[in-house]
Amino acid sequence: MNDPSEINAFYKDAFQELGNIGAGNAATALSQMVGRTIGTSVPKVMIIPIEKVPEVVDANEQIVAGIYLKVYGDIPAKILVTFEHADLLALTDLLMGQPMGGGTSLLNEMRISALKELGTILTGSFLNALAKFLDLQMIPTVPALAIDTMPSILNTLLVELSQDARFALLIQTEIFETETRLTGNIFLIPEADALDTMIKAIQKAAGVIDAG
Repeated sequence: MNDPSEINAFYKDAFQELGNIGAGNAATALSQMVGRTIGTSVPKVMIIPIEKVPEVVDANEQIVAGIYLKVYGDIPAKILVTFEHADLLALTDLLMGQPMGGGTSLLNEMRISALKELGTILTGSFLNALAKFLDLQMIPTVPALAIDTMPSILNTLLVELSQDARFALLIQTEIFETETRLTGNIFLIPEADALDTMIKAIQKAAGVIDAG
């Protein structure tokens, strides 16, 4: 698959549905974890060329949290989850069972651990939805966390991916509780021809091609 516009035109609904299912799974897991009603939504899903990622996310010098992990199995890939720095404390308030935006200004070791846990929940929810729908095996590694500017995080990742990735699946995700709403980006970046494997699996799941 060489033209992402083809994917966006014909498979956008499928990816959007996968995003919504994954978000629903994440909301359930987060709500159970903190004992409060947490909502999630997916306002945007799109396939973009890997070199276009910085301009799509408006990679300015703002500090962000980047949660990074690898995926093994039928679709080898990398996953990057990013949240703006302004949202980090509210996110960790959420995971620690405290009122969101409670005024704390320290991102300590406990809060960093909570951010990693958030990355595990979000990516696990989306990967489980994707693996179940496509009937494929996807095994995530333990996530790593970086807090830096978006360009620095993306540059490091893109150098690593330059030889074995062409496109990124962007799933923009909102997490909300009452009037507080936080937005993050989940990038699923398949290696080499793994995106073609995903497209064929979607076709099979939809009955477009013979399951045999």
